[in-house]
Amino acid sequence: MRLGIVLLAAGAGKRFGGNKLAAQVHGKPMYLWAMENIEEMKTELPAVVVTGTPEIVSAAEAKGMIAIFNGQPELGISLSIRLGIEAVIQEDRKVDGILFMVCDQPWLEKTTLVRLMSEFDGGILALSYGERRGNPVIFSREYLKELSELSGDIGGRQVMARHRENVRFLEVNDEKELQDIDKREQIEVIERQEEI
Repeated sequence: MRLGIVLLAAGAGKRFGGNKLAAQVHGKPMYLWAMENIEEMKTELPAVVVTGTPEIVSAAEAKGMIAIFNGQPELGISLSIRLGIEAVIQEDRKVDGILFMVCDQPWLEKTTLVRLMSEFDGGILALSYGERRGNPVIFSREYLKELSELSGDIGGRQVMARHRENVRFLEVNDEKELQDIDKREQIEVIERQEEI
């Protein structure tokens, strides 16, 4: 399977109270954890980072990724999804699907991403832990047009809901991998737990 990657990194971080993607997690900016996972997978297929932050643009380009600037994060995640899809297709028109990642899951393991990509055989494949569902999600090519037509702050969950019969889940070993950071206190809580 030929899978492009889109890393969504343009959120405003309102609930966090500042630029959450630049917040330090174990000594480095949160966004770097996701980028380094992608870099370490050494995929030759397009890896696109959509962001509204010059710092993240520079970091992506330094790692050989395609950086797409989204100057209108207030329009919601749908714009970032569309920009990411357009950039992947422009680089490789033969992709079988796209893996969509977010930048605020610093505890996601590279080995989980590798498993997710190797298990994908079409349809829609997402991560889970018990009843909890989460990112990343792989959408096969047939859903890319539908994803591109989303509007506002609505992401892939809407497309998944329309095609439940084609959605599968891959279980992670640790629920922490699915933890997306909305508030600064979440980082502090998890880091304290790791020290115990």
